[in-house]
Amino acid sequence: MQSYSPCIETYLDHPMKSVRIFLQSMLACCLMYNATVFAAERESEEASVESLQAEIARLNSIMPGQAFAMTQIAYNFSNLWFAAQAENWPLAKFYIDETRVRLRWAMRITPSRRISSGQLDLLPIASSIEDNQVKAVADAVAAQDQTAFRTAYTGLMQACQGCHEASEKAFLRLQIPTAPAEPLIDFSPNL
Repeated sequence: MQSYSPCIETYLDHPMKSVRIFLQSMLACCLMYNATVFAAERESEEASVESLQAEIARLNSIMPGQAFAMTQIAYNFSNLWFAAQAENWPLAKFYIDETRVRLRWAMRITPSRRISSGQLDLLPIASSIEDNQVKAVADAVAAQDQTAFRTAYTGLMQACQGCHEASEKAFLRLQIPTAPAEPLIDFSPNL
Protein backbone atom coordinates (compact mmCIF):
# COMPACT_ATOMS: atom_id res chain seq x y z
CA MET A 1 0.00 0.00 0.00
CA GLN A 2 1.13 3.46 -0.82
CA SER A 3 2.31 5.56 2.04
CA TYR A 4 0.69 8.99 2.65
CA SER A 5 1.52 11.67 5.09
CA PRO A 6 -0.14 11.23 8.48
CA CYS A 7 -2.47 14.13 7.74
CA ILE A 8 -3.74 12.60 4.51
CA GLU A 9 -4.04 9.18 6.06
CA THR A 10 -6.30 10.69 8.71
CA TYR A 11 -8.57 12.10 5.99
CA LEU A 12 -8.60 8.81 4.14
CA ASP A 13 -9.51 7.02 7.32
CA HIS A 14 -12.40 9.43 7.95
CA PRO A 15 -14.09 10.21 4.59
CA MET A 16 -16.95 12.18 6.19
CA LYS A 17 -14.50 14.42 7.95
CA SER A 18 -12.78 14.99 4.60
CA VAL A 19 -16.05 15.99 2.98
CA ARG A 20 -16.85 18.33 5.85
CA ILE A 21 -13.46 20.03 5.66
CA PHE A 22 -13.77 20.31 1.88
CA LEU A 23 -17.22 21.91 2.20
CA GLN A 24 -16.01 24.29 4.89
CA SER A 25 -13.11 25.30 2.68
CA MET A 26 -15.43 25.86 -0.27
CA LEU A 27 -17.81 27.88 1.92
CA ALA A 28 -14.89 30.02 3.15
CA CYS A 29 -13.78 30.61 -0.45
CA CYS A 30 -17.32 31.54 -1.49
CA LEU A 31 -17.69 33.95 1.41
CA MET A 32 -14.36 35.62 0.61
CA TYR A 33 -15.35 35.85 -3.07
CA ASN A 34 -18.75 37.32 -2.21
CA ALA A 35 -17.15 39.81 0.18
CA THR A 36 -14.77 40.89 -2.59
CA VAL A 37 -17.59 41.18 -5.13
CA PHE A 38 -19.79 43.08 -2.64
CA ALA A 39 -16.95 45.50 -1.89
CA ALA A 40 -16.37 46.06 -5.62
CA GLU A 41 -20.10 46.61 -6.22
CA ARG A 42 -20.26 49.00 -3.28
CA GLU A 43 -17.32 50.98 -4.67
CA SER A 44 -19.02 50.99 -8.08
CA GLU A 45 -22.29 52.23 -6.56
CA GLU A 46 -20.46 54.95 -4.63
CA ALA A 47 -18.66 55.96 -7.83
CA SER A 48 -22.03 56.02 -9.64
CA VAL A 49 -23.61 58.21 -6.93
CA GLU A 50 -20.60 60.54 -7.02
CA SER A 51 -20.78 60.62 -10.81
CA LEU A 52 -24.48 61.47 -10.72
CA GLN A 53 -23.92 64.17 -8.11
CA ALA A 54 -21.19 65.67 -10.27
CA GLU A 55 -23.47 65.61 -13.32
CA ILE A 56 -26.28 67.29 -11.35
CA ALA A 57 -23.86 69.99 -10.20
CA ARG A 58 -22.68 70.49 -13.79
CA LEU A 59 -26.24 70.77 -15.10
CA ASN A 60 -27.18 73.21 -12.33
CA SER A 61 -24.20 75.37 -13.26
CA ILE A 62 -25.29 75.69 -16.90
CA MET A 63 -29.06 75.88 -16.42
CA PRO A 64 -30.50 79.31 -17.11
CA GLY A 65 -32.08 81.08 -14.19
CA GLN A 66 -35.67 82.20 -13.87
CA ALA A 67 -34.76 85.66 -15.16
CA PHE A 68 -33.93 84.10 -18.53
CA ALA A 69 -37.28 82.27 -18.62
CA MET A 70 -39.05 85.53 -17.74
CA THR A 71 -37.42 87.27 -20.72
CA GLN A 72 -38.87 84.50 -22.88
CA ILE A 73 -42.30 85.15 -21.37
CA ALA A 74 -41.92 88.88 -22.07
CA TYR A 75 -40.81 88.17 -25.65
CA ASN A 76 -43.87 86.04 -26.41
CA PHE A 77 -46.27 88.22 -24.42
CA SER A 78 -45.09 91.35 -26.24
CA ASN A 79 -45.42 89.72 -29.66
CA LEU A 80 -48.87 88.46 -28.66
CA TRP A 81 -50.03 92.07 -28.38
CA PHE A 82 -48.95 92.93 -31.92
CA ALA A 83 -50.32 89.71 -33.42
CA ALA A 84 -53.74 90.42 -31.90
CA GLN A 85 -53.65 94.10 -32.90
CA ALA A 86 -53.02 92.98 -36.48
CA GLU A 87 -55.84 90.44 -36.07
CA ASN A 88 -53.43 87.66 -36.97
CA TRP A 89 -55.29 85.24 -34.72
CA PRO A 90 -53.26 82.10 -35.56
CA LEU A 91 -50.08 83.97 -34.64
CA ALA A 92 -51.75 85.36 -31.50
CA LYS A 93 -52.72 81.79 -30.51
CA PHE A 94 -49.11 80.71 -31.05
CA TYR A 95 -47.83 83.50 -28.78
CA ILE A 96 -50.32 82.92 -25.95
CA ASP A 97 -49.50 79.20 -26.06
CA GLU A 98 -45.77 79.99 -25.94
CA THR A 99 -46.35 82.43 -23.07
CA ARG A 100 -48.10 79.64 -21.14
CA VAL A 101 -45.26 77.15 -21.83
CA ARG A 102 -42.60 79.65 -20.71
CA LEU A 103 -44.56 80.47 -17.54
CA ARG A 104 -44.54 76.76 -16.64
CA TRP A 105 -40.82 76.59 -17.43
CA ALA A 106 -40.12 79.56 -15.16
CA MET A 107 -41.96 77.80 -12.33
CA ARG A 108 -39.95 74.61 -12.82
CA ILE A 109 -36.75 76.65 -12.56
CA THR A 110 -37.79 78.57 -9.44
CA PRO A 111 -40.96 77.22 -7.79
CA SER A 112 -40.46 79.38 -4.71
CA ARG A 113 -38.66 82.59 -3.95
CA ARG A 114 -37.03 83.82 -0.78
CA ILE A 115 -38.56 87.09 0.36
CA SER A 116 -38.11 89.15 3.53
CA SER A 117 -40.85 87.26 5.40
CA GLY A 118 -39.67 83.77 4.38
CA GLN A 119 -40.38 81.64 1.32
CA LEU A 120 -43.01 82.54 -1.27
CA ASP A 121 -44.48 79.54 -3.11
CA LEU A 122 -44.88 80.75 -6.69
CA LEU A 123 -46.71 77.68 -8.01
CA PRO A 124 -50.17 78.58 -6.65
CA ILE A 125 -49.79 82.11 -8.00
CA ALA A 126 -48.72 80.90 -11.44
CA SER A 127 -51.45 78.25 -11.52
CA SER A 128 -54.09 80.84 -10.68
CA ILE A 129 -52.77 83.21 -13.36
CA GLU A 130 -52.76 80.41 -15.92
CA ASP A 131 -56.23 79.17 -14.98
CA ASN A 132 -57.76 82.65 -15.03
CA GLN A 133 -55.93 85.45 -16.84
CA VAL A 134 -54.02 83.35 -19.39
CA LYS A 135 -57.21 81.43 -20.11
CA ALA A 136 -59.12 84.71 -20.60
CA VAL A 137 -56.54 85.87 -23.16
CA ALA A 138 -56.63 82.49 -24.93
CA ASP A 139 -60.43 82.61 -25.00
CA ALA A 140 -60.41 86.13 -26.48
CA VAL A 141 -57.92 85.01 -29.13
CA ALA A 142 -60.05 81.95 -29.94
CA ALA A 143 -63.13 84.20 -30.23
CA GLN A 144 -61.11 86.67 -32.31
CA ASP A 145 -62.57 89.41 -30.14
CA GLN A 146 -60.38 92.52 -30.11
CA THR A 147 -62.23 94.20 -27.21
CA ALA A 148 -62.15 91.08 -25.02
CA PHE A 149 -58.50 90.62 -25.94
CA ARG A 150 -57.51 94.12 -24.76
CA THR A 151 -59.36 93.61 -21.47
CA ALA A 152 -57.88 90.14 -20.91
CA TYR A 153 -54.36 91.23 -21.92
CA THR A 154 -54.48 94.11 -19.44
CA GLY A 155 -55.85 91.77 -16.77
CA LEU A 156 -52.99 89.35 -17.37
CA MET A 157 -50.45 92.17 -17.09
CA GLN A 158 -52.01 93.21 -13.77
CA ALA A 159 -51.87 89.61 -12.48
CA CYS A 160 -48.21 89.36 -13.48
CA GLN A 161 -47.52 92.66 -11.73
CA GLY A 162 -49.21 91.26 -8.61
CA CYS A 163 -46.80 88.31 -8.68
CA HIS A 164 -43.86 90.70 -9.09
CA GLU A 165 -45.05 92.65 -6.06
CA ALA A 166 -45.58 89.50 -3.97
CA SER A 167 -42.02 88.46 -4.96
CA GLU A 168 -40.72 91.84 -3.75
CA LYS A 169 -39.86 92.81 -7.32
CA ALA A 170 -42.41 95.59 -7.78
CA PHE A 171 -39.78 97.51 -9.76
CA LEU A 172 -40.52 95.11 -12.65
CA ARG A 173 -43.45 97.18 -13.93
CA LEU A 174 -45.32 96.04 -17.03
CA GLN A 175 -46.84 98.20 -19.75
CA ILE A 176 -48.52 97.75 -23.11
CA PRO A 177 -45.60 97.28 -25.53
CA THR A 178 -44.89 100.04 -28.02
CA ALA A 179 -42.81 97.91 -30.40
CA PRO A 180 -42.72 94.17 -31.05
CA ALA A 181 -39.99 92.16 -29.36
CA GLU A 182 -39.21 90.54 -32.71
CA PRO A 183 -38.88 92.91 -35.67
CA LEU A 184 -38.27 89.99 -38.02
CA ILE A 185 -41.87 88.72 -37.71
CA ASP A 186 -44.52 90.04 -40.08
CA PHE A 187 -47.58 90.41 -37.87
CA SER A 188 -50.03 91.14 -40.68
CA PRO A 189 -52.65 88.41 -41.13
CA ASN A 190 -52.47 86.09 -44.09
CA LEU A 191 -54.96 87.26 -46.67
